[in-house]
Amino acid sequence: MRNLLFFAVVGHALSMLVSTSALASSPVEKLVCTNAPRSEWLPESKMRDIFGDKEFSLVKFKVSSGNCYEFYAVHKDGSIVEAYYDPVSGKSMRYNRVLPNGTNPAYETTGKSAGTGK
Repeated sequence: MRNLLFFAVVGHALSMLVSTSALASSPVEKLVCTNAPRSEWLPESKMRDIFGDKEFSLVKFKVSSGNCYEFYAVHKDGSIVEAYYDPVSGKSMRYNRVLPNGTNPAYETTGKSAGTGK
C-alpha cells in the first residue's frame, strides 16, 4: 500500500512538472528579422560586404528560419562569431563573439546598420 501511494504521488508530481514546463517559454526567443518577400532582400554579396567577411578566415552564410541572414565565422584573431542580420535593411539584429582566450561572449542586440562593414 505504501508503494502504491508513493508511486501515485511521484506520478502526479511528474505530470505537473511536464505540463507546466510545456507552457514555459524558451530562454531565448526565436529571432525574426523580416516578413518581407525575398524580392526585397539585399543580395548575398552585399550582406557579405556589410558583415565584413574579408576580416574572417572562414565564413558560413545561410538564411535562418526567422528570415535572417545568418553568419558563422572564424576571425583571423581566432575569435568565433555568430551574427544575424535583417536581410532588407542590413541592420545587425544579434551579434555574438567568443574571444580566443575563452572569455565570455560579447552579445549585442542593438544592431549595426548597413554599410558599417563590421
